[in-house]
Amino acid sequence: MAFLLDTNVISAARRADRQEHGFQAFLRTFEAVQAFVSSVSIREIRFGIQREQNRDPEFAAELMRWLDKVVLAQFAGRILPFDRTLALRAGASRTADRRPSAHAMIAATALEHGLRVVTRNVAHFEPLGVVCIDPWRFDETR
Repeated sequence: MAFLLDTNVISAARRADRQEHGFQAFLRTFEAVQAFVSSVSIREIRFGIQREQNRDPEFAAELMRWLDKVVLAQFAGRILPFDRTLALRAGASRTADRRPSAHAMIAATALEHGLRVVTRNVAHFEPLGVVCIDPWRFDETR
């Protein structure tokens, strides 16, 4: 089964050693080649780096290097674009607050490509019709 990694999973993987045991176990058991990233998540990460630029320019530069050298490099060829088809699908989604959201955009991407969403925000995605995996609650004995 292939996965679509939510932004919070990509960010947490940067410091996997600081995450809970379930998250670390999940990273050890899934095959990275089966993981995809939405261009929406790339936008969210880049936006966060820009916001950090005002608070801590050195940290922002470190994050930018991580985005370029790790995320974009490791997911080359597996970053799914948000296109017209997905925009129409996401626009028809019933979001909790009845507003457009990155969650609806990522969910539409997962549904279009038959992917499971890996996220800590299961409650935001399941109402949108996607199958989710919470890696922080991962049990490697299953």
